[in-house]
Amino acid sequence: MKKLGYFILDLKEYITLAVLIVISLILIFLNDNPQIRFLRAAALTSFGTVESGISAIPNVFDMERENKQLRENNIKLANEIASLKESKLENIRLTRLLNFKDKNTLGVVSGKIINKSLLQTRNTITLNVGESDSVAINMPVITDAGLVGRIVATSRNYSIAQILYNKDMRITVKVQRNRLDGILSYDGVSSVTVANIQKSADVNVGDVIITSEYSNIYPAGIPIGTVTETGNLDNLFKKVVVTPLVDFSVLEEVFILKFVSSRERVELEKVFQKK
Repeated sequence: MKKLGYFILDLKEYITLAVLIVISLILIFLNDNPQIRFLRAAALTSFGTVESGISAIPNVFDMERENKQLRENNIKLANEIASLKESKLENIRLTRLLNFKDKNTLGVVSGKIINKSLLQTRNTITLNVGESDSVAINMPVITDAGLVGRIVATSRNYSIAQILYNKDMRITVKVQRNRLDGILSYDGVSSVTVANIQKSADVNVGDVIITSEYSNIYPAGIPIGTVTETGNLDNLFKKVVVTPLVDFSVLEEVFILKFVSSRERVELEKVFQKK
C-alpha cells in the first residue's frame, strides 16, 4: 500500500493534468457559446477525417498473411492443374495405343520406355518388357504413328531396341506412292536418308516411306516417315532426306510386334549367298 502511495505521488502531476484536461473537455462540450460550438464541430470533423484516413490504411501484417495464403493456394491449384493435364494426356495417349493394339492382327506386346539414349550415333531405348513377355531379338518396335526400330538385346524382364537414329540400322524401304525401292539409314549426325535412289527417280517432298517386303525383320507396309528434302547426291544418285513419323523426343510407350521372319527363307538366302 505504501508503494502504491509513492507511485501515485510520483505521477501526481500527470494525474492532475489528465483531470484538468477532462474537466476542460466537459466544460467545452457543455458550453453553448456559438464560438465554442464552432470549435467543437471543427474538432469532431477533424477527428472523424483523421480516423477515416487511418482506417483506410491497410493492415500490413494482414496483407502479408493474405498474400502468403494466396501464394500457397496458387501453388496448390497449379499442381492440381498440372496433374489433371498429365492425366488427360496420358489417357489420350493410352487410348490411341489401345485402339491401335485392337486393330493389329500380328499380335503385340506393349512396353514402356524406362531409359533412352538420344545424344549418340547409336541411339537406343530400354523397355520394361523382356523374354518373360515373349519379346525376342529382331522383333520390330512400333507405335501407332510408325516404325521405331528393332529389339537388339533381351533379358528376362527387360529389352533394348535400336531406333531409327542409330548408325547400325539398315532398312529396306519403298516410296509408298510409286513403290520405288531404297535403303534407309541414319547418317550419324542429324538426318535419316534413303540411299540407292537414282538421280532420275520420281521422288518428291511429302512422299511417304514404308517398310519393304524384302526385309527379313520388318513386315511390309509399316510407315516410317515422309520425304522432307530431295537433291542430287552425285551424278548417279539422288539425296533423299526423311523425317520419321515418330517423335522420339517425347516417346514413352511402344509396341513390340510379335513378328519373326521365316527361318526357311533366312536359311535359304544364307546358303545361296555363300555360293
